[in-house]
Amino acid sequence: MSEPPGPSVPDAASKAAVSSAHFKQLVHDHFHRLVQSGLGPNDEAAGALSAAKSEVAGEADMIPRLAVETGAHIAPPSNSNPPAWHASSAGSTKYGPLCLGLAGPFESICVTGELRVGKKLLVLDIDHTIYDPSEYGGTKGSVVKSDHSGFYDESTVARCRPGLHTFLIEAYKEYDIMVWSASDMLRILMLLQQLGILGAGHSDYKILAVLDIESMSELTSREAPETGAMEEGALMQAVIVPEGAVAGQQIETRSIADGSPMIVAVPQGLQPGDTFHVTMPGAVSSMCKELDIDAADIQLALQMSMAGVSGEMAPVAKARKRSRSIKPLSLIWACREFSHFSEKNTVIVDDTIDVCSANPHNSIQCTRYYWKDHETDTELSRLSAYLTHIARAACFPESHKAWRGAL
Repeated sequence: MSEPPGPSVPDAASKAAVSSAHFKQLVHDHFHRLVQSGLGPNDEAAGALSAAKSEVAGEADMIPRLAVETGAHIAPPSNSNPPAWHASSAGSTKYGPLCLGLAGPFESICVTGELRVGKKLLVLDIDHTIYDPSEYGGTKGSVVKSDHSGFYDESTVARCRPGLHTFLIEAYKEYDIMVWSASDMLRILMLLQQLGILGAGHSDYKILAVLDIESMSELTSREAPETGAMEEGALMQAVIVPEGAVAGQQIETRSIADGSPMIVAVPQGLQPGDTFHVTMPGAVSSMCKELDIDAADIQLALQMSMAGVSGEMAPVAKARKRSRSIKPLSLIWACREFSHFSEKNTVIVDDTIDVCSANPHNSIQCTRYYWKDHETDTELSRLSAYLTHIARAACFPESHKAWRGAL
C-alpha cells in the first residue's frame, strides 16, 4: 500500500507572500525609507519596487524550505503559465471588454493593446492636456453627455484639443501610447471610448494601456519653507513670468505668506518679465468666513483695486498649493510586461507642473487647454513635430524643459 500523500500547502499560503496588498505595503515602506535618502521621486519609486521584489523573492524561497521541514507536498512548477496579461480574464471582469488584462506590480495598469517591438513610449494625461472637462453650457464633462435623442452635444468637439486624432495618428508611428489620468479607471475607459480613442474608433492608432489614480504615488516633500520676511494673512501677491514660460503654462512660485510652493497659470497675453497678481491659496475662502461675505464680492473688490493700478479690470488669477500626487514613470519601467521601456525611450506629456517636476528628465509640459481656446489652440501640432524630432534622433535629450525652442 502506498503512503498517503503528505499535507499540502494551501494555494492561499503560497500566494500570500506575493499578494497585491502585501507587495503594495512593502513598496510603501521602502519608498518612505528611501525618501530620507535624498533621491529624486523616480529613483525612490524604482528603488522601492526593487527592494520590495527582493524581499518578496526571499519570502517565496522560504516556502519550499518550510515544506521540507513540515513534510508538506509541493506541486511541481507548471509551464502552462505564460507571463503575458492574456493569461487572465481579471481585467475584463473588473473593467469590461476594453481591458485585455492587468499589468504591473499592483495590477493597476489596464492593458488595452499590443506592444510593438522597437517603439518608444508616449504617456499622455487627459484633463486639460487633450480634453477639457470644465463647464460648458451649464454642464461639466467628466464624460461626454448626449441629448434626449442620443446624440452627443456640440461640446464634444470643443472639449477635445484641436487636432487630437491627427496627433495620435502621427505619434503612433514612432511610439506606443499609454494614457495616465488622475481619475478612476471606469471614467477614463468610458471617456476614451466615447471620444473614439478606444474601442471601435480609429484603426490607425491603438492605446497600449491605461493608468488611473490607483497607480499614482504620494510625494513626501523634503523642502524647507523659505525664511525671511513673510506676510501672514496676505490675500494677493505679484508674480513675474519666468524666462521660457508661455501663456497658459503652469509655473511654480513661492508664497509670501509662508514661503511654501504654489502653482499658478500664466495669463493669456503675458510674456517673460511681465507681472501679474494672484490670490493666495485659501485666502479668499478664509476672508469669506471671517467677514461673512461672498467670494464673488471679494473677487470683484480685488479686480476693482487692480483696475486702479492698470486702468482696466481683469480676472485675478488663483494660485493653488503644489500637489503631492505624482505619476512616477518608474512604475511602468518596473513592469515585466513593459521591461523594454526606460528613461531612455519614454516621455510623458502633462499640463501640470507637479507631474512634470516629478519626472524631470522625461516630461514635456504643455499649456493648459480650455475649450474656449479651441479656435486658437495649436499646442498639439507643435508637440507632434517635437515628438517626431526626438524619436528620430540618436537619443532623447536629457531634458525637455525647453522643448519649444527645439522646433
